[in-house]
Amino acid sequence: MIIYKCRISNDELLSDAFKPQTVVDSEGNEVTGLIEIKSQKVNKDGGAIDIGCGNEFGGGDDDVDDTAEIVNNVIDETFGFALTEVPMRKKDLKDYLAGYCKSIRMKLKEDDSVPGPEVKAFTQSAPAFCKWLLTMHSEMQFYISPAMDPDAAMAFAYYKGEDVDPTFVYIEKGLIQEKC
Repeated sequence: MIIYKCRISNDELLSDAFKPQTVVDSEGNEVTGLIEIKSQKVNKDGGAIDIGCGNEFGGGDDDVDDTAEIVNNVIDETFGFALTEVPMRKKDLKDYLAGYCKSIRMKLKEDDSVPGPEVKAFTQSAPAFCKWLLTMHSEMQFYISPAMDPDAAMAFAYYKGEDVDPTFVYIEKGLIQEKC
């Protein structure tokens, strides 16, 4: 398994179990520099989720299990990565992205395992992925990691198409992949 950790805070933010993919914009173009994962609701006690449709779909009785605690598998502290939602105006996002991209560029340059062309590729892709994030601002929710470090990586969540659970977006080079 591969865990993706924040390059600044070292907090875990996702794993390869979520099958990260490159973000694709509304026109079908890849947004280089961003990856996304789909989340889902899970029963915190690990049991099946009964939505109250009875035997309509092969389930049990007609009652909804009101005692089940349903959580998001990315946000939750037990199943996910203990992310906390934070408010963010568009100007705040713009300021965050400017500072964060500078910090990541410096971290990449300092990291001997990152070749120069990858640093250059990040620098060249940053304007496009920042533009996409800013364009999506009104549709997004913003999450920080348990370290609560305002300079560290964030997760950007939005509802894609008719999905009932959010898709989480990350700036790829802000994460370090670690095998465990």
